[in-house]
Amino acid sequence: MSPLAFDTHRAVKALCEAGAAEPLAEAFVETIGDAITGNVATKADIAASEVALKADIAEVKTGLESHIDAVKADVAEVKADVDRVETALKAEIAEVKIEIAESEARLQVKIADVQAETKADVAQVRTEVAEGRTEVANVRAELKTDIGLVRAEIGDLEARLYRQLWIMAAGIVGLTVALVKLLG
Repeated sequence: MSPLAFDTHRAVKALCEAGAAEPLAEAFVETIGDAITGNVATKADIAASEVALKADIAEVKTGLESHIDAVKADVAEVKADVDRVETALKAEIAEVKIEIAESEARLQVKIADVQAETKADVAQVRTEVAEGRTEVANVRAELKTDIGLVRAEIGDLEARLYRQLWIMAAGIVGLTVALVKLLG
């Protein structure tokens, strides 16, 4: 007897006792029995399904394993690429650091040269300014001396001019007196 055995006789009897006509009860019980037994899986059906399911699971597992292996290979390849890129970047960074250090050293030398030149130029300008001040002081002293000499000469010229004017005036007065005496 199957696990879902259906007692059709008992079902017909129960329907007849409930007031159903026997041909109707038999037709109903037969339809219900077919429906129940037609859709019920037997142990053999379940065993066959289990075998098929296990085969499907094994197939999926094999596919997953090969997919996992492919992903692992891809990941290893990506890791290798990342390692190569990281190594190359580290080398480039080291080169850039060296170039920066060299540029800084060259710049420091240039700055030192410019500072030295600037200090020398400033010292030269200071010396020239000091010399210029000395020259200006000398020129001022010479001008004062020259102005003193010019003033003295002007004083001398004025004195001589006054003498000459007195002499001329005296001559004019003498001439006037002589003219007045002659004419007079």
